[in-house]
Amino acid sequence: MFKISHKDKNARVGVLKTAHGSVETPFFMPVATKATVKHASFEDLERMKAKVIISNAFVLYLSRGLDAIEKFKGIHKFMKFKGVVFTDCGGFQVLRESFILNTDDEGILFKSPFDGKKILLTPKMIMDIESRVGSDVAMVLDDVVEYGGSYEKAKGCMKRTHKWAEECVKAHKNKKQLLFGICQGGFYEDLRKKSAKFVNGLKLDGMAIGGLCLGEPKDVMYKMLDCSLKHIDEEKPKYLMGTGSPEDLVKCISKGVDIFDSVFPTQNARHGTIFTWKGKLKIRNSKYKFDKKPLDEDCDCYVCKSFSRAYINYLMRISEHVYMRYTTYHNL
Repeated sequence: MFKISHKDKNARVGVLKTAHGSVETPFFMPVATKATVKHASFEDLERMKAKVIISNAFVLYLSRGLDAIEKFKGIHKFMKFKGVVFTDCGGFQVLRESFILNTDDEGILFKSPFDGKKILLTPKMIMDIESRVGSDVAMVLDDVVEYGGSYEKAKGCMKRTHKWAEECVKAHKNKKQLLFGICQGGFYEDLRKKSAKFVNGLKLDGMAIGGLCLGEPKDVMYKMLDCSLKHIDEEKPKYLMGTGSPEDLVKCISKGVDIFDSVFPTQNARHGTIFTWKGKLKIRNSKYKFDKKPLDEDCDCYVCKSFSRAYINYLMRISEHVYMRYTTYHNL
C-alpha cells in the first residue's frame, strides 16, 4: 500500500497505492471541500499535474450531494476526476462556533449551514458516508481542541479521538478504501506522545497529525509535530493536516511528512497574495500597474507564461473575478 523508495535523513520519497492509482509522495492536496476546488477547474488541476485532492465527506452529506454521487457510483465519476481522492471527516468543523452545538462521547452535534437541521455525527455515520462517497482514503472522526485550550480540554478531546478511532476501525467495511487515523493532543508534549502511540497501534493504513496549524507560533507547531512523528511507524504514510505555506511544506518534508492539504494557497490567491520563489507578492499594489513581468519570473506555470503582473493587477482592481482563477492556479 505504501512503499518508501528513497530517503535523505528523515525526508523520503514513496508511492501510495490506492483504488484509483498510485501517487508519489510527498504530495500536496488542493482542497475541494464541496467536490470542487474554488476557482480552479479539473482541467486546471490536470494541467498543473495535481494528482490528489481532498473533499469533506460530512459537508457533501449536508449539502445533499451524496445522493447524486451515489447515482454516479462514486465521487470520481461524479466529478470526472481521474486522480486520487481523500475525504475528511468534518471533525475540524468543531472549531466553528456557528456550526457546532455540542460534543460528547457519542459524537458531534452540528447545526447544518444549509437547512439549519440538527445532526449528530458519529463514528459509524461518518464511515458510512465516506464509504458511500467512494473516496480512496477516508479519515476517522476526531475531536480538535483550539490553540490555547486547557490541558484538561485537550486531554478530553484526545480521549474522544481515541474512542472514535476504535469505533471507526470497527465500522469501516469498504475493502477498496484506505483508512487513516488522526492523532491529537493539543499543544502538550505528553498528550501528543500518548495520542500518536495509541492511534499508531490501531489497524490503520496511514497516520495523520491533526490539531496543528491553528495560529500557533511556528516553533510550537514544529515541536508538537516532532512529538507525534517520533511515535509513528516508519512504514506508514504520514499526513500533516492543514499545512500549506511553501516554507512549512519544505520544513515538514525534511522531518518526514509525506502528505499535506490546506486552503492556504487558494485563500491567499483570492486576496491577491502571490507565492513566489522570492517571497510573497501583493499583486493589487499600485507598483504593479504597468509591470510587464510575470507573477514569478522563476515559474513556468500556465499563468506566468501567459499573463503579466499588470494584467492580473488590472483584473483585480476592476473586480473581474477571473483573476481569482489565475492567482489560484499559480499558487497551487
